Amino acid sequence: MATAKLIAMSLTSLRVLIRPSFDAETEAPCGTSVAQAREALSFWRGRLARLPWYRRAARAEAREMARRWRRRLVQAELERRRLGVFTGHALRAIDWWGPSLRGAGRLALLTARRTAVGRLVVLLAAMTALCALLTTALVAIIVTQVL
Repeated sequence: MATAKLIAMSLTSLRVLIRPSFDAETEAPCGTSVAQAREALSFWRGRLARLPWYRRAARAEAREMARRWRRRLVQAELERRRLGVFTGHALRAIDWWGPSLRGAGRLALLTARRTAVGRLVVLLAAMTALCALLTTALVAIIVTQVL
């Protein structure tokens, strides 16, 4: 009974702590409002999606601006929720986890599909994964038969 009351009190204080300190239209201490950051991020993501592949410089600019506005949106949202202390950690995580890793993986896969050596490497990796899966299944069958 006392534990449930303590939990309820903790949740109430947590709700008050995380409640926004100002609305989305008000400018955050970082200099950007949440609404402005959302609108700009939406614009740059849309521009990146609309640009053709051969407009490399424009696509690079759109990608960079989307990255910047994603950072500003996270910073403004954290400051709005009174969690500005975590801004540095969140921005480092966004930079580390950003879309550049996905783009590099996609580029590597496309390159591997286009060249003969790349296709051979992909085929060998698939065969190795299949052999590992079949070996695991065989070991599981043998263990169940022995026991």
